Amino acid sequence: MKREQGKMGKLIYIVDDEKEICELLKIALETRKYQVQVGHNGDEAINMVHKKKPDLLMIDLKMPRMNGYEVIAALKSDKDLAEIPIMVMTSLTRGTGKSDEDWRKSLEVCDFISKPFDPVVIVQRVQGILGE
Repeated sequence: MKREQGKMGKLIYIVDDEKEICELLKIALETRKYQVQVGHNGDEAINMVHKKKPDLLMIDLKMPRMNGYEVIAALKSDKDLAEIPIMVMTSLTRGTGKSDEDWRKSLEVCDFISKPFDPVVIVQRVQGILGE
C-alpha cells in the first residue's frame, strides 16, 4: 500500500533563497516520484501553502521578505495549516553550540538539518517523515 502512495506523488514544497539547493533537492525528490514545487522567499511559501496544503514543507530560516521563523509562526498560528509537517534546512545555526535536535525542539518542527547536507540523507529523512 505504501508503494502505491509513493507513486501518487506526495506534494513537497521547498522554499530556500539559494536556487541551486532548491534545484538539487527538487531533482533528488522527483526521482523518488514526489511532486515538488519551489519558492525562494517566505511570501512565496505562505502563498503556496494557502493555494494547496503540501504533505511536507522544507524551508530555510534566512530568506528575504519573510524569513523561515516568520513562516513557521504564521503556519502554527493558523489552525488549518498548523499540522503541516515542516523540515528546516539552514546554515544559520553554525557556531551556536545547539544541536540540530535542540533546534528542532525549540522550533517545534518535525526535522531540522544544518547546511551543508547530503541530498541522499535529506531524501531518507523525507521518506521517514512521510512514512515511506
